[in-house]
Amino acid sequence: MLFRFLILSMLFISSLTADALTTKIKNLVGEKQYYKHKNLVDTLFQKKSNFYTVKGNLRYEDILKVLRNNGLLHLKFKKPKEVKIEFTTNENPIKSLKILNDTLRDMGYYYYFTKSNMFNKDQQAMVWTIVFNAEYAVDPLLFTQELKKRHCYVMDIDKQSSNFWKYSLDMEFANIKDITRISKNEKVVLHKPLKPYFIEVDYAISVEIISTRLNRWFPYIVCFDKDLNVLKVIKEKNVHKKYKINLPKNTKYIKIADLYNLINIKRGLSVIVR
Repeated sequence: MLFRFLILSMLFISSLTADALTTKIKNLVGEKQYYKHKNLVDTLFQKKSNFYTVKGNLRYEDILKVLRNNGLLHLKFKKPKEVKIEFTTNENPIKSLKILNDTLRDMGYYYYFTKSNMFNKDQQAMVWTIVFNAEYAVDPLLFTQELKKRHCYVMDIDKQSSNFWKYSLDMEFANIKDITRISKNEKVVLHKPLKPYFIEVDYAISVEIISTRLNRWFPYIVCFDKDLNVLKVIKEKNVHKKYKINLPKNTKYIKIADLYNLINIKRGLSVIVR
């Protein structure tokens, strides 16, 4: 009797698992396309356990990779449309916004507008919605892979329509990509910047920044805490060859740029953390 109960329980759990995967595939490819290619889908996703994490969450990157590689993920519109994307995150909104903005820029999306942005302090959740015009929806596989580089993970993707997608993101351990980490008593040479330098100083006391001889550097320095709240801003209208700053308490990150143009520091800077 117990054995029979265990078998039935396993079959029930398996059916729930299969339903979750099937439901999501239908959502991503559309019901019409799903039933049109059902035999192919059943074959591709025959080993359903491969598409779940140990905790029972869907492996979106693996699912999307199979769908796209087999021509089941259609992202092109017949004509340009307004694309809407809603992001729900579970971490500090300022840091989350930076990571999402950086991710979109790395994918080539620069011209989008914020439709709404809401933050629930009690739940520490942010819901940010953007819109832009395009001939394609944002590739969810590429987006998932770019987020993964920042240790940000997709918990759910909900395709509301061909041009409206919702993402639920786990950003608990997310970090900022392309950041330079400098330990105390370490000197690092920063080369020609394509964008402002962003460095992690690990709660240091002071930072000394040295400009290369042929630069004309007008210091623009911003200090942030671990959640990217601004602690201090420095703007110098005079040229400096060297600049030392005593860091505010809890400084975790520093942005270094030029007040007017990055061309002024095209030969790079050196940074010493104390």
